[in-house]
Amino acid sequence: MCYSAQVRADHRTYVRLFGADISIREFVELFYNRLQSGSKLKIPKGMELAFADPQTPQEVEIKNLIDAYNGEQTTKLEQELFEQRKRLVDAERKLQEKPTKAATESQRIATSKIARAKGNLADLRRTEVKERDSRIFPLAYAPVMVVQDRKKVVLPMRYQCRPQGRPVSYDVEFSGTYNARRDNLQRFWKRQFGYTHAVVLINAFYENVNRHKMEGRELSPDEKVENVVLEFRPKP
Repeated sequence: MCYSAQVRADHRTYVRLFGADISIREFVELFYNRLQSGSKLKIPKGMELAFADPQTPQEVEIKNLIDAYNGEQTTKLEQELFEQRKRLVDAERKLQEKPTKAATESQRIATSKIARAKGNLADLRRTEVKERDSRIFPLAYAPVMVVQDRKKVVLPMRYQCRPQGRPVSYDVEFSGTYNARRDNLQRFWKRQFGYTHAVVLINAFYENVNRHKMEGRELSPDEKVENVVLEFRPKP
């Protein structure tokens, strides 16, 4: 895997394609824990939208947890909008009185934060599905399929590996463990490779590369390193 992937965020896809069972309690616990922790757990909007039309009591519980979380986030964003708009008005008043570097910087920051808060609010209230709703990055959750007691089961898992028995601090110490390189499968990952696996439905994946390396050349004397995001859509 690379640093980002476009997944099938609707858990029902696994049921339809593989006849898998849903570990719905795992989903309930995930959304409950996110509500309790604020915004620390990263769940793509695509996973939320899969519960937009709940059919069972547990799905209704998940929908309520999602609505409660989104309500809290909406309140926080509205408060931030109010604060930043006030900051912008103050900065513009100071600039009219006497232009200063501090006031100019405050104006810039407030303008940027207002735009970001408005965008986040629009995303929270949006109900139509967009492709980016199902794109995951390290530490984000996605539905995966595993085998438990010889049955296929769908449950949410975090996109980053922590070898069994390792402490939480391992995630920070080895922050690149979302990427298991092939040349490390028999070394760093030898206790996982061939023993613990899950199936993830992915439409595309992405990788960061240097433009000059992608083009197979050396950097020019005055050229700065430029990053390029490559998209891969394997077929079949």
